[in-house]
Order: sequence, then structure tokens, then C-alpha cells
Amino acid sequence: MHKINSKILNNLSTLSAGLIMRWVINHGFDYILYPVVLVWLGNTIGGTVLTILATIINIYLIKAYDWSKTDWFLIEKLKLTIENNTYTGWKHKLLNLFKQNRITVFFILCLDDPITVTLYFRKGSYKYNGMSLHDWKVFILANIVSNFYWIVGWAFIIELIATLLD
Repeated sequence: MHKINSKILNNLSTLSAGLIMRWVINHGFDYILYPVVLVWLGNTIGGTVLTILATIINIYLIKAYDWSKTDWFLIEKLKLTIENNTYTGWKHKLLNLFKQNRITVFFILCLDDPITVTLYFRKGSYKYNGMSLHDWKVFILANIVSNFYWIVGWAFIIELIATLLD
């Protein structure tokens, strides 16, 4: 029987707790609140309301992340790994892609969550020191882009369902 490295086990348990917390919050917001509000208020007003609400929730989640000083999503570990890229082969190339293609990484991470984007682009690793002006700019832009993705996606689904039911 293999003895599991306690560091690996600790990282897995922290990541699991963070992902479960994020899953509960995001799924309630993205799959229940989003379609209801967009049907009720329309794409423009509903999308604006949801973007503002998501931004407020995300501010509190980042504050909780910093307060807890816990790398719930292993983003700090990823940033440190990218900074100290000592890998060879495909791992080295993948980490260099993250380092060199920041705009592409921004838009890809927006598909995941604005919090992921903000924490990834925040300067330094394991600092948990609040947000600089640069971080606020990334945060606001990430919230707008991420919510735009959701508005467009749900608008398409709502229109498709309305067309099929008509």
C-alpha cells in the first residue's frame, strides 16, 4: 500500500473544498438565477443586473479568499509554478504559453470565472494582500467579459426554446 504524501493530500483537500464551494455558488447563480432574470427582465436590463450582482458577490469572495489566506483553487501554486518553470518538454511549453499569451489566457480564464482571472493576474504568489489598481481593472473587465459570455449563451438558449415552443 502506498503512503500518500501529506502535501499532495492537503492540496487535494483544499482544492476540493474550494471547487465545491465555487460549484454551489456558481451553479445556483449561472443555471438558476441567470435564465430566470434574463427571461423576466430581458437581455439588456437583466444582463446588467446580473453583471452588477455577480461583481458584488465576486468582491466578497475575493475578500474571503484573502482573509482566509488559503489557496482554495491552487491558482497561487500555478502562478509560482509558472514563475519557476523548471520543467522540460511539453510541461515547459504549456507553462510558457501561460506566461507569454496573457490576452489569450485572460479570455480563456473568463470562460471559467472572473475570480480565477483576477487571482491569476494579480502580482505575486501567496500574498493575499488585497487588490491594486491593476487588479481592479482586470477584475472589472473579467466580470464584464465573463457575464457577456453568459448573457449571450443564455440569450441563445432562451430564444431557441421560445422558437421551439412557438
